[in-house]
Order: sequence, then C-alpha cells, then structure tokens
Amino acid sequence: MAIRWDDFPHSEIRLKIHARLGHNAAGRSADDSLRHILQRRLADLNREDHRRFVELEGRNLVEHLRCTRDVYQEFVEKQGCRPILEAHWVVLRCAVFPTAIALLREHVVNYAKLTRIPGRDVSLLFGIPTRTCYQQFDRGITLTRPPDLHDAAAASDTELECLGELVNEDTLLWFRDIIDGGGVGRPFGGGPFAADDGVTIHNSFALCAISDGITLPEWFTLRRKWWHQCSPWTDGLCDMFGSVQEELLSQWRVLPSDSLVRELTLQEQIAGFKPIVVPSERQLPRRLERGKDCEELAEEIETIRHKRNRGGLSIAEIQSECSSFRVWKRIDVLSTEDKDTFLHPGTWGFGYANLLLGKLYANGRRDVAPGTVNTWRKEYRAYLRWQKENPSKTAENFSLELQKVKSGYRKPARSK
Repeated sequence: MAIRWDDFPHSEIRLKIHARLGHNAAGRSADDSLRHILQRRLADLNREDHRRFVELEGRNLVEHLRCTRDVYQEFVEKQGCRPILEAHWVVLRCAVFPTAIALLREHVVNYAKLTRIPGRDVSLLFGIPTRTCYQQFDRGITLTRPPDLHDAAAASDTELECLGELVNEDTLLWFRDIIDGGGVGRPFGGGPFAADDGVTIHNSFALCAISDGITLPEWFTLRRKWWHQCSPWTDGLCDMFGSVQEELLSQWRVLPSDSLVRELTLQEQIAGFKPIVVPSERQLPRRLERGKDCEELAEEIETIRHKRNRGGLSIAEIQSECSSFRVWKRIDVLSTEDKDTFLHPGTWGFGYANLLLGKLYANGRRDVAPGTVNTWRKEYRAYLRWQKENPSKTAENFSLELQKVKSGYRKPARSK
C-alpha cells in the first residue's frame, strides 16, 4: 500500500510520541531533580557536573529518538506499507533523522546558554561572527575583526542559535537513497564541535587568523589549545553530538533484522502460516569483505586517474560518464582538504588509492595505514584465485588456511 509522506498525520503522531515519553512523570523525578541542580552549576565549569548533565541529556535524546522510531513504525505497519524494510528506512530518514537534528540543536543551544559560553570562544573555535568581532567607526561604519580576547561576555541568543545550526544534514550523517542500498555514512572527524573538524577550523581561521598573518598550521595548533582550555563544555558538546550520531547509526544497523522479524510476524498473523525464508547471499568474513570493498574502490580510483590524465576529461565529465561509481558518495565523509585533493587527480602521488581508502576506513579519529589497506586487497585477490581452485570450499576455509600460512612465517622462540 502506498501513502505519501505528506499525508501522514504528523501532528497526531507527535502527540502520541510525547504522551509515550511521559514528560514530568513521577518515574522521571530523580533524573529531573538532578538535572535541575546541575544546570544551575554549569556556569562554574566543574568537569564532573558537566559530565553528569550531558549523560542525562544524552539519555533523553536517545529515548526520544527511539520513541519516534517506534511510533512511526507502528503507523506504517498499520497502513500496510510494504516492503517493511523500505518503510522502516523511510521512517529513519524522514522522521528520526530530522527529529535528531532539531532536538540536538535545541539541546546544544540550551547547554551553551546555561554554561554562559563567551561569544569570543564561539568565534575563535567555530568561526561564527559575534558581537566581539565587530568594530564601530564614525558614520555608522562597522568592520569585522578578530574577536577581542579580553571580552568574556556571554554569547547572545542569536549567536548561540548559529552555534546550534552547525548541526545539520551535512555534519550529522549522510544517507544513500534506499534504491541504491540505503547506506549511511559518518562524516570525517568528531563532528562540528570537535577539535579536528575541518569546516570549523577553516571558518575560524578565515575570521580570526588571516588578518593577523597566522598560517593555517599555526592556527590549527592555537585553536586546539584553546579548545582544550574551554573544556569541559567543548567536551560536552562533542559527547552530546556523538550520542545522537551513534544512536542513528545503531538504528540503521538493526534495520534488516528488525524489519525481517516484523515482516514474519505480520505474515503469520495474516496468513496463519510460517513462510519459508530464502537465506541471503553468504557474507565474506569481515577482513575479506573489506578487501573486496577496497579492491573495487581502488579500480574506480584508477579509472578516474586514467580518464583524467590520459583521456583529458574533466572531473565533471568523468563523474557524468561514471556516475555509478560508489567512490563519489564515499568521499562525502572526507575533510574539505581531502575532498579537494580527490577532485584533482593530477596531484595524486604513488600509492594514493591506499592512502585514500585508509581515510575512508578511518577508525574513530585515526586513519587506517595504507600498508594495512594494501594487505586487505592482496588477501582478497588471493582469495579469488583460491576460490577458482576450491569451488566447494567457503571463505572461512580460506581464512583458516591463510592463518596457518601466516603462523608458519613466524619464527619459533629461541630456547634459553
């Protein structure tokens, strides 16, 4: 059954969500009383108070997002929307994700307001022009300058709203359309409030450093020191952002299993029998799966290099001709600088493919070493050759044999 998203009774659904959350309920009195106490102390910048307050806020955010998911999923199931996996993906993309952005913005602004964050720090860390960046001259002329370091006045409501708007669809998560697999990607770094965020580094550099002749590497070091000096609220913003981002990723990861359970339950209720489920294609072990992904992406990268350097095509022409390449979407998680390098193949050096893949497979804030990526690719190519000679065996058999070979390379320990 098809139903347009605009035809959903969103107002009724939102009322049901808030009713289910039970705001101001007796069962939440302990957490609420603690929150009331802590929010009065935030301006004192006690690290433990901030940690406990952010934990409470993160708990409420996750609870709200899960309730939003559950209520919307119940509605689409009652409407008979099929297939359920796609319906649940639409709920995540069109209901939970926008709710996450709106809620996180609200909590960020409220947290910053209670902490009385100085406008000077908002400009220095995130590149947002504040009152302290404007200098008045005669005849009503106003010029922008670096913020006054001696001005510790709290940021205004308008300035804090700009801080909240750093949470958006480009910084929280990116979604691939369900038709293309419904993938979800995490932008590079720890989010817009982190010490290593490329966008806010460049914005603050342009606002606060260029006019004083400070170079970008120098500014990176200065800003990082200031970011740590502003702790605990800088850590608090990062933790709050991270809790929402991780919750969205966890909801996406459980979509296939949850949707399958719901589908089977509904079919049993309607037809009164248990359907036969054809198992999905067997997945490779994680290491081989990574090697397969890296090998395919490396081939796309090499094709782009060849078409640019040998064929003389522009990046726009290559993207139009090779629009099916997955790498175009995967680079969305890169920093601005790394994206710019990718869009100029003439600057790629030897081993660039493995270097780029290491950034795409970054674990937390650390890139995977190019040598590790190259090992994944070599093992996957070896698996393909092995598979031709052993068609009846599984990928797990190959992994076991590979481990035995690797163990054989290790020299036995010398006896004393």
